[in-house]
Amino acid sequence: MQVKGTLYLPGDKSISHRAIMLSSIADGKSTIRNLNDGADLQSTINALKACGAKIDSRNQTITIEGVELTNPNEKLDCGNSGTTTRLISGLLSSQKLDFTLVGDSSLSSRPMKRIITPLQKMGCDISSNDNLLPLTINAKEGIRSIDYKIPVASAQVKSCILLAALGGDSPSTVHENILTRNHTEVMLKNMGATISFIDKSINIYPLKNKLNPINITIPSDPSSAAFFAAIAVINDNSELTLNNVLLNKTRIGFIDVLKKMNCNLAVGNKQLNNGEKTGDITFSTSDLTSVEVESEIIPSIIDEIPILSVVAAYSNGITIFRNIEELKYKECDRLHAIIHNLNAFGINAYEKDNSLFVEGGKPDKLAEITTFHDHRIAMAFTILSLTSFGKYHLDNKDCIDISLPNFFNLIKRVAE
Repeated sequence: MQVKGTLYLPGDKSISHRAIMLSSIADGKSTIRNLNDGADLQSTINALKACGAKIDSRNQTITIEGVELTNPNEKLDCGNSGTTTRLISGLLSSQKLDFTLVGDSSLSSRPMKRIITPLQKMGCDISSNDNLLPLTINAKEGIRSIDYKIPVASAQVKSCILLAALGGDSPSTVHENILTRNHTEVMLKNMGATISFIDKSINIYPLKNKLNPINITIPSDPSSAAFFAAIAVINDNSELTLNNVLLNKTRIGFIDVLKKMNCNLAVGNKQLNNGEKTGDITFSTSDLTSVEVESEIIPSIIDEIPILSVVAAYSNGITIFRNIEELKYKECDRLHAIIHNLNAFGINAYEKDNSLFVEGGKPDKLAEITTFHDHRIAMAFTILSLTSFGKYHLDNKDCIDISLPNFFNLIKRVAE
C-alpha cells in the first residue's frame, strides 16, 4: 500500500470536551468549530443539556450560551467516555448540583475511586457501586478547598479537581508527580480564571466572576493524527501531510518517540490558537529502529501506545515501553489487547516487569482483529492488517465511532 496526500482531521477530543463544558458556564455566547465528531462528545453534550445547558449545532458550528446549570431530572449517561465522567463530575460539583452518572458496560468497569477520594475531601456526598459507576454526587453543601497530590498520573483526575475547585470556598492546589496534558489549565487561563503554576503544582482560585466566552476552531486531534502518521511511515513510497495538528507538548510525546525511531517527519506553519500551539506535520516512509520508551513519557503517549506498538512491529530490534500499568485501565485492558493482537499477527510481544516488549520484524499471519470494543485497538490493528495484507477483519467495527467515525473514509482518501 502507498499513502499520499494531505488530511485535515477532526478536532482534538480533549479540547473539545473542555470547550463544551467550560462554555456552558461562561458569561455569554461561545462559538466552537471543528468539534470532535466522536460519540464521546455527544455524551458530554447530552449530559450538559440535561442540566439545562443551551447548546446549538448548525453547519458544523456549535454555539453555547452560558447559563446557570441545574440539577438534572434524569441519570446522566456518559456512554463509553471516561473523560465525560471524570470531568463533568468536577464541573457539576463546582455548580453545587446533585446528579447521578451512568455508562456502558466498559465504562462501568473503570475505576472511579481516583475522583471519589478528592471530591469527598472537597465536601461532596458520594455513593457508588464499590467505586464503580453508577456514581451519585451531591455537592449542594458547597465545595471546600483542597491541597491534593495525585497518586496516579491522570489528566482526567487533575481536571476533575481543578473544575470542582472553581466553586470552592478558597484556593486549591493540585500536585503532580509526572506532568500530564494541560488543556484544562490552558483553557481556564484563556477564559479568565485565576490559575498559576510552580514546578509540578497548580494553584486554582474560585471564580469571582463567570468565565469569558470563547471563539475557537479546535485543532486536529494528535491522538488521531498518530494513526495516519503510522500508516505513512510503515508503508513504502509514502508521504502524508496532516494540517493544523495540536502541538501541545503534553500531547505530542508520540512525535518524540517516532523521532527516536528514526522517523522522517517535518513540522511547519506553527501558530498559536486560543493558547494552544498548532502546526502542519509531514510524515514519510522511514527505516525504523527500536527504542526504549522511559516511564516519564508514558502519560503523554498513553493513548498512542497501541499505534506505537504497531510501528514497533515494523522496526529493527526490540522496543520497550516502561511503566505501562495505566494501560490496563483504559477502555479495555489495552496492554492485554496489544499483546494478544500482535501475537495473533505473528509479532512476539509480552509483558515483563511492568513493561511492554515488542520484537520488531513484519507481521506474517493474517488474523482477525480482536478489538475488545476499544476504538484505538481497532484502528491500530486495522492499519497493521492493511499494511501487511491489504485487508482487515474486525470483530467490532462500530467501536471506532467513539473517536473517529470517518476513519475508513480518511484512509481511502490517501491510500493507493
